[in-house]
Amino acid sequence: MPQASLSTGISMHYEIEGSGEPLVLIIGTGGDHTFWTGNVPAYSDAFQVIAIDNRGTGQSDSPTDPESYTMRIMADDAAALLEALGIERAHISGLSLGSTIAQELALNHPDKIASLQLHATWGRTDEWLRRLFDSLACPLRHGDIEAFVHAAFMWVASPTYLNESPEEIAEIERAYIQENPHPPSIEALLGHLHADSTHDALDRLGEIRAPTLITSGEMDWEIPTRYGREVQARIPNSRLHVFSGPRSSHLGFVEIADEFNRVTRAFLDEHAGLATASS
Repeated sequence: MPQASLSTGISMHYEIEGSGEPLVLIIGTGGDHTFWTGNVPAYSDAFQVIAIDNRGTGQSDSPTDPESYTMRIMADDAAALLEALGIERAHISGLSLGSTIAQELALNHPDKIASLQLHATWGRTDEWLRRLFDSLACPLRHGDIEAFVHAAFMWVASPTYLNESPEEIAEIERAYIQENPHPPSIEALLGHLHADSTHDALDRLGEIRAPTLITSGEMDWEIPTRYGREVQARIPNSRLHVFSGPRSSHLGFVEIADEFNRVTRAFLDEHAGLATASS
């Protein structure tokens, strides 16, 4: 299994499919590279897709101190992986926590960014978001991962998905908790939520120069579109695409995967030629 020992002090797991210009996929809170299963084939015919396990998830190392998890250090992890793979510049696509990692990556390692995609993103954690993240952390502080996952689906899934596919949701929950060969620890999940709760890049977003696509879903309860609009207003040369319809949730990349893939692939094709393959 591909592992890289990084200059940031951790070992990171990643998976590569396809060839061409590199595209790094960064998933959200508590997820690992497998969450992108329905998206990778939409890119891998023309791009070298690198899906990573952030620190704290999958087969990457999991520091035990939740307060050591920040967007900055996880962005440094991603930059260190590119260096370890000999990649000078890559397309970057991040979702939720992954999008805020991508913001810090673009701000602190701008020469490594060919194009930037920020899905379900926000620029600064305000009191409303802080309370949301704290509510998700509460069952974890009591050692209850099942309650955390159950509560999280109320925020990330659409009512249509929950109402029409309860068995599928239950299977996903079982796979995440009981059947996951590399489940995240409580400390790592609290670490991701700590990074979520302390994210603040809003006043620096104007420094980003890479072409940027921001997407949101009108049914995203966790990160409502108002946050995406705020980010788009701050980043020069950026655009906002709002997905609509009953399944345009925080999990839109799963629920409306075909539409998500079509929009994001078109943006990649538009900016092809800006990234560099591994040396």
